[in-house]
Amino acid sequence: MSALPRGTLLADGRYRIRKELNRGGTAIVYASDDLKTGTKVALKVMNTRDGVMTMPIRQVKREVEIASSMKHPNIVQLIDVFAEGTQLVIVWELVTGPDLLDLLNACNGRMTEKQAAHYFRQIHLGVTFLHDNGLCHRDLKPENCMVDAKTDTLKIIDFGLSKHLESAVTLGVGTPDYMAPEMLGYGGRGQGKVQPHAMGSSKLYDARAVDVWAMGVMLYLMVAGVYPFEDPNNPDNVACTLQNVRDGRIRPLPADVSHQCADLIVRMLHKKIAKRLTLEQTLLHPWIKMNVAALETSRSKGKAKSEMRELVRKASDQKRKRTASSNSHPARRTSSAILEGLDAELMKTQSSRGSKSTRSKSSKSSTGFNKLMNSLKLF
Repeated sequence: MSALPRGTLLADGRYRIRKELNRGGTAIVYASDDLKTGTKVALKVMNTRDGVMTMPIRQVKREVEIASSMKHPNIVQLIDVFAEGTQLVIVWELVTGPDLLDLLNACNGRMTEKQAAHYFRQIHLGVTFLHDNGLCHRDLKPENCMVDAKTDTLKIIDFGLSKHLESAVTLGVGTPDYMAPEMLGYGGRGQGKVQPHAMGSSKLYDARAVDVWAMGVMLYLMVAGVYPFEDPNNPDNVACTLQNVRDGRIRPLPADVSHQCADLIVRMLHKKIAKRLTLEQTLLHPWIKMNVAALETSRSKGKAKSEMRELVRKASDQKRKRTASSNSHPARRTSSAILEGLDAELMKTQSSRGSKSTRSKSSKSSTGFNKLMNSLKLF
């Protein structure tokens, strides 16, 4: 997908492209000017499959009107959506600052539990607001959590439209690392296939539970610096990742992660929806209560705010340097292309295991984590 030149006008001259901010396989995000209001906005420009929308643009616009009327400090403001030729364009409030993945890089890959709690709590507030208003995200990940460089406020982006865009735009189904097990088929050759769903219907899976799962994966990533279902010996093996998701095989957390944090994570990543924590139950977990109280105490002394803003400043500086040279993050794999032919790869993975599963040698961290898993009897 080629970039639009600086100065390109869209929507009958209302929006003017200023510069490219980020890009994925099928979408490019631009910093732009809204010439009607005089404000700066972000435009996400996406190619549609064969130029065909499965939902009429007027119906999508009605959904946008509903979503844009909702305001919350942890949700980026949705402004507009329109078709431009064979492209679909979504207009958002422009957030100038790093995303959560940038912040992780600035922390050398791992956050302290206090730092993780600070941002996790904001994600929780934003997702709760969406769910309370009848919207689910379905693609929660660090790249979709922006942090305002001036206020250190985390804002969730790309919400609310996935039920329309999922079939209309070549976005695949998100990133395999964040896919909940109920999104995968079960039994025989269905394993690894993404479950279809009818425009947001909960017949096949509860999208609210999918959001909770993704939040659990993000919390794991923040405190561990790795993904919970990757094979540490072969992190690019998507089939293995998805098989681990399906089996509920969580990679052991580092030994220095607290028992309370580990307890919250494994309860959010329960493969059975009925036993997975809800958002409300997550809020009542001791780890959340303890860290929110600690953050409030630190804020009253002004210490937490200065520490977090310094982290955001560092991440913003690193992002500017990286953008100047490459325009994007190191790419994370997406499932749209990789999932093709996944059945055969999964079958190969299973047959190579035989009747006994191969496990790496136990370490201090895996021993403690396995004790926790056994004590909770989650899987």
